Amino acid sequence: MTKPREKTREELQAEIEGGKKKIRQFENREKMLRQKLFKEERRTRSHRLIVRGAVFEGVSQSLCKPSN
Repeated sequence: MTKPREKTREELQAEIEGGKKKIRQFENREKMLRQKLFKEERRTRSHRLIVRGAVFEGVSQSLCKPSN
């Protein structure tokens, strides 16, 4: 049985660089997903506050309405 050919220094360096590139890509993807999650959470929070404000405004107007 023959031994597998050992990689040259250049091939190993290229493999390391390829691995580093993939790491950077995954880190960037993680950053983008975190930003997307933050925006979605903010949108949900804003919607909830707007709805609560509208309900409060409707209730307060009906309470402050002068009775005849």
